[in-house]
This record gives sequence, structure tokens and C-alpha cells, in this order.
Amino acid sequence: MKKLFILSAVLLIYACQQPYASVTTNDEKSKTIKTLFEKVGEENIDYLKEIFSDSMEFVDPAGNKLNKTGFIAAVENLYDMFDDISVMEMNGDALGAEVETVTYNNGIVWTNIWNTFSATGKYTGQKVSFPFHLSYQWEGDQIIKEVQFFDTSVFEKEMNAKAAANNSSEKVVINIDMAVNTGYSKDDVQVFTKKLNQFIRDNEPNTYDYSYFISEDGKRVTLIEKFRSSEDFIFHADKFENGPNIKTFMKMFTFKSLVIAGNVSQELKERVKNYPAEFRGNIGGWIY
Repeated sequence: MKKLFILSAVLLIYACQQPYASVTTNDEKSKTIKTLFEKVGEENIDYLKEIFSDSMEFVDPAGNKLNKTGFIAAVENLYDMFDDISVMEMNGDALGAEVETVTYNNGIVWTNIWNTFSATGKYTGQKVSFPFHLSYQWEGDQIIKEVQFFDTSVFEKEMNAKAAANNSSEKVVINIDMAVNTGYSKDDVQVFTKKLNQFIRDNEPNTYDYSYFISEDGKRVTLIEKFRSSEDFIFHADKFENGPNIKTFMKMFTFKSLVIAGNVSQELKERVKNYPAEFRGNIGGWIY
């Protein structure tokens, strides 16, 4: 019995010492990822089409998922937005940039890269540089999944500039100037708008900017709203008119002006025809 106990203890210690995975930095898959980024810098889309599986899944930093067709389209859009794309050299010293492949005991293989993306925006003209981390899962010699981890604000800024240059933005901006009606104090407005803000957060994920501004005397309020599309504003109008706040809103405020700016759809114009709305189209600048 004592020998059996000793043997079990030895086996347990041995098992605990076994790694769950092995890490390599100069293997063929790591080299393939290095080549991949060389090809990205050359804007060689054919290499990407070859190395990524037709059944691949792409996951961006926001958790959005694309198939291969959507992924290739996203890379082509990257090429349209930036010139002089480059990353730091990955030479095995693990200083600032590196690539490594992890093979787990269950056979799953991931290659990870951390590096810095540098480029020049074609639409902003600005030089950009930011750190990124990407992970690639393999099936044989092809990549079946890419997961991204980085701040996307640089890309969003360039996309906004591109949309402005092409006058193709679908975003809509609402500017409402209102008088605060008699009987309502500055504190009343503040308490009510806090309630409105929470309602928007709870019910309207695509209302990405919603801000109230009040004059020093508490008699005038400006409301700025931004929507990703005309459809999102229509959704907002439906929620507002059928929600719990419309009666108080109409008692507290009187519209002085209502400007709806952007490439507004005909459906939106029809939806707000009972409001004193003035429409203004894009002629320059960009909408964040």
C-alpha cells in the first residue's frame, strides 16, 4: 500500500510538471504570420485569400464577426484608407514586437502576434501608429479564426474622413433648441434629463451621442443627438413617442428650432413631418 501511495505521488508530481502547451517562435506557422504581415504591407490580397480558410471566422475588437468574404472586404477597405502600412521587425528578441505559436495538448494551435501598426491616412493625411495584438487559430496549414485586440479609434477616424470625402455618411445629427417653460427650474430640467439619458442608454444602442446643454439662466436648452443612420433616428422617434417621458417633455419644453442634418432618408422626412423640422445636407467636414 505504501509503495502504491509513493507511486501515485510520483505520477501526480510528474503530471503537474507537464506543460499544458508548447511555445515556439521560429516554427513554420510563426514564419507564415511574419510573411502575412509583409504581404499586408505590400497590399497583396492574394496571399491572404490563400492562407485563410474559406470557413474562417473573423472577430474584431468590438466582438463583431465576419466570414471570409467580409474579412477580405475589410482588408481591401484598409488598403483604401491607408498608405505606407508597416509593422515592427519581429526578430525573436521579444522587445516591442514578436510572434509565437502555441500548441496545446488537445491539438489546438494558435499563433499570437503583438506589434505596432504604422501607416498614413489617405483621407486625413495623418501619420498613425498604435500597438495591437492578434491571435490566429490554425486548421492544418490554414487560418480558421482571427481575433483582434486593439483600440479601433484610428480606423474609425479614417473611415469618418473617407465618408466625408465621398459624402457617403449615413449618420444623422439632430440639433434642437428649446425654451424651458414657466414653472420649471434648472434643477427640474437636470433631474428630468438624467431620467431621459438613462432611458436612451437602456433602449437605444445606436443613439451614440445624446447631450443636453442649458443656459446660465436655465431658460434655454440645446439637445444634440447623433444616430448611425436615418433608421436609427426613426427607431428613436418611435421609442420616444411611445415611451414614458413624452408628456413631461412636451410640458417642460417648447421647440424653438429643430435641425436634422446629414444624408437623411425620405422615410425619416416622412416620419417627422409633424415636427417643425428643417433639413440640412452634408457639404463638408465629418461626423464622429
